[in-house]
Amino acid sequence: MIHTVISGGASGIGEALARRLARSGQRVSILDRTPSTACPWWAELDESSRGTWVVVDIAERAAVAAAIDEIASVAIDGLVTCAGIASRENVLEVTEDDFDRTLAINLGGTVAAVQAVARHLVASGRPGSIVTVASTAGIGYVSGLGLAYHASKAAVLGVTWSTAGDLAKHGIRVNAIAPGVVRTPMTVPQRDAQGESRLGRRAPAGRLAEPDELAAAAAWLLSPASGLTTGHVLPVDGGQVASAGAPITGYEPSPIDTRDSPHLARRTA
Repeated sequence: MIHTVISGGASGIGEALARRLARSGQRVSILDRTPSTACPWWAELDESSRGTWVVVDIAERAAVAAAIDEIASVAIDGLVTCAGIASRENVLEVTEDDFDRTLAINLGGTVAAVQAVARHLVASGRPGSIVTVASTAGIGYVSGLGLAYHASKAAVLGVTWSTAGDLAKHGIRVNAIAPGVVRTPMTVPQRDAQGESRLGRRAPAGRLAEPDELAAAAAWLLSPASGLTTGHVLPVDGGQVASAGAPITGYEPSPIDTRDSPHLARRTA
């Protein structure tokens, strides 16, 4: 039975993926700070599909490594790093603590899980597939998301490319999915602030993504069907990053007329 570990699997994309993999007869193990007892859906999965659920702070590298050691009592075949938080403080507002916390969870947690699983795969001589969860905010600017979030998700792409190159010789593939706005608990503040209709219209498809649509993309990258795919970033965003234009609602104009800038004058003199 294929065994996949999901960090941040208690809700959102992670939950949707766990359900999808379980339906296909796979074994799923979860790393999350939320206990399984708070997630009734876990008990609904077939008993053979319920692996080990470890309560852990994904930002604590030693704890993550210990959790993977525990889970690996049954050989691991894959990993999806869904654990993350959203920050919305822009460059003028973000504090050092906010920045460090976001990077510790989104980037540090990804690295910790990827490294621990990769070490087990290499030591056992098993091939495998790792999928990181980045964001369209790792590819370009997304209004309403903060500096730390953009930085962390761009860095996740760097981790994906680096590890794909490092691990290919071991038969381990590493790819990323880059969601746009997904209808999950994490995006509730963004959806409440900007409105689902307005957010949906930023992409040509004109709507938000559902968690299972991201789960389907991750499941394909985990599967033998994507056997020659590694180091790839797959946006699942309704065409958001493929669109070169501004959102249909337009960007807010700056109150400062940059044509009066002395820097501009010097450049064009």
